[in-house]
This record gives sequence, C-alpha cells and structure tokens, in this order.
Amino acid sequence: MGLDVWSLFAIFEVVVFLVAFPLLVFGWLMGARGKNPIRDAPFESGQTHLGEARQRYMMQYYPYLIMFIVFDVVAMFLFTWGLAFSGMSSSQNYLFLIFIAILVAPLGYASYLAGKRELW
Repeated sequence: MGLDVWSLFAIFEVVVFLVAFPLLVFGWLMGARGKNPIRDAPFESGQTHLGEARQRYMMQYYPYLIMFIVFDVVAMFLFTWGLAFSGMSSSQNYLFLIFIAILVAPLGYASYLAGKRELW
C-alpha cells in the first residue's frame, strides 16, 4: 500500500501549512502596533543612520568583484567539463576551450583595472 506522488505532495502541503500558519499568526499577534519614530528609523548593522543614504560608490573593489564573478563562473564550468571530459569528443573539447578563453577576457580586464590606481 504505497502512496502515489500526489498524495505525498498533498501531505507535504498540509504539513507546511500547519507549521507556517501558526508562526505567521504568532508574529502578527506579538508584533508592535502603531507608529514610533525611533523604531521606524533606519538601522543597519547595529549602527544608527548617519549622513546621506546615497553615496558615491568606491571603485576600489570593482575589479576584484569582476574577478570573483569570473572565477566563480569558470570554476563552475570547469567542474562540469571535468565530469564529462571522457565522454566528449575532441571537437567539443575545443569548443569548450574557446568558451573558457572568452570567459577569461573579463579577467584580464579586471586585472588591468586593478593595476590602475587612479580609479581608486
């Protein structure tokens, strides 16, 4: 007597509702009511708000951000390529190497930006 997929899905939905709904109701019942200027003030990382919210973005870390994104994408594709390497033909491997070369181009640009100190 096994349960089919839809019965398991319905049981899952009931359990999610039985867990989530009381938590939402409890939060609504225990939540603060009314307006309070101290509570409504901006508060970030344990510090009160000082100064203007819109500030000029420092370009100091921009090249490193690009490097991180490129390394992340390249690592993801290299991992999947490594898993499927033995089953791929040589033409597919050459196409993948071209793709990796295209992904490495932004890395070179980021390295170039990291060397330009006047942007900082």
